[in-house]
Amino acid sequence: MACKSGFDNEKTTQENPETFMVVDTIFRTGENRLTTNVEANWWGNAPGGFIVGYEISTDNQVTWHFTTTQDSSFLLTIPPGKDSADLVIYVRAIDNLGRKDQSPASTLFPIKNSKPKVSFIFSQPLGGIASQNPVLVFPVIKYSIEGTDPDGQQDLNGFELYINDTNTTPFILPANANAFTVVAEDPKGNGGPSKVYINNNTTALAGTVNGLLHNASNIFYLRAVDKAQSKSGFVGSPAIWVKKVNADVLLVNAYSSSKFAVQNFYSNRLKNNGILLFDTLQATEIINSNYTQLQPDFLTQSRTFSLFKKMVWFADDASFSFSLGQRTTGPFFDNGGSLYMAVAINSSFDPLSNFLDWTPIRQLVNPTGGSIFRVNINSLVLPVSPGWPTLKSTAIIPSARPFEINLSTAQLTYDSLYAGGIIESKSGQPPIAWNGTSTVLAKRINASNGNTNFIISSIPLEQFNGNANTDSLFKKIFVDELKF
Repeated sequence: MACKSGFDNEKTTQENPETFMVVDTIFRTGENRLTTNVEANWWGNAPGGFIVGYEISTDNQVTWHFTTTQDSSFLLTIPPGKDSADLVIYVRAIDNLGRKDQSPASTLFPIKNSKPKVSFIFSQPLGGIASQNPVLVFPVIKYSIEGTDPDGQQDLNGFELYINDTNTTPFILPANANAFTVVAEDPKGNGGPSKVYINNNTTALAGTVNGLLHNASNIFYLRAVDKAQSKSGFVGSPAIWVKKVNADVLLVNAYSSSKFAVQNFYSNRLKNNGILLFDTLQATEIINSNYTQLQPDFLTQSRTFSLFKKMVWFADDASFSFSLGQRTTGPFFDNGGSLYMAVAINSSFDPLSNFLDWTPIRQLVNPTGGSIFRVNINSLVLPVSPGWPTLKSTAIIPSARPFEINLSTAQLTYDSLYAGGIIESKSGQPPIAWNGTSTVLAKRINASNGNTNFIISSIPLEQFNGNANTDSLFKKIFVDELKF
């Protein structure tokens, strides 16, 4: 028998890991090249150990990013100004001892750039509610847009905006813009530079866009630009008429019927009191199931109202006007604006609606069960303070609604201006005079300066000229109180 006193050979040294990819080169040319968004797969082998992860480089091994996955999607960046490139993805495995493959695996991807796209997005009528794509506006214009890129949204670099002329210098919108709003720097001028806001931002982008024309038709043009500086074709908006702001006073006509008869009543009374210049907004005009002058959202409408210092708002739909006013008049009042609003409030209006919380109305007065409020022909509505004319109705008012005024605070005080003339009517019974709270006209006063900034009426003044004295009423409201 015999035995070996020892073992021959040397200690085994652990080798660096090896990395493998499915292919090392993809052969494609011309239009058959891949898009910039590519897929890659890899795996590794660690003799005597195990793989803990991989490092990936898409910039020619300058930077590396760790991952534990064995496949991923990559958005490769073509150098600006080029429409194609041959780019390499490198992968190196890492084992449990921290060793890295010293000869990374790689795959060459022949890629081409795909042009981005952009389009305007417009609202659509829904459930009987009209869309809001205005065709006539003051110099505040908003459009929603959508940019896409076949190579991935990350490849979008931004949008070029032009107004009326694509040969001018474009205004650049960032890639995250899904809407833009153009606001004229001089709304009373003939056009010129405008500020630009994106999405719902309240801070404008740096610089201005040129080309907006007032009292003229305007078309807005866009094209998308990707990171390789490839550009889409131009897309243009429908033509939109932009009105110059001519006055500090805006008449908001929110009537759905007898629109122009009521507007003529207000405009004639104002003119008779020396208020000769005012602009108009047809807030409820609908053509082909689309609001033609109402802005697409509350923020844009508030920017429109902020172009003016005074507003006269008359309406026959309380829910529509109170809701719209609540959401759009904050900046107008913050800028020192003053408002007169006459709104017919019918029995179907929710008396607990929070749409009233911005008005002088604290709450509506309700009739007794089964009754309704009305005003008969030749009924008198009496002033609360001396010096105001007595009003006399010229028609039956079926939607007269008295209200209680708000409680005064240190900042705002409230006063009733007119009351009375209300009767309570119940089917099968003779009408009786209403003896409860019957305020139908009230005002709000800014306590800091003593100025009236809001007068509200729940009766239609155009039907209360039985004493032929609405001119003197308008003088009290618009000249003495609201300082038109």
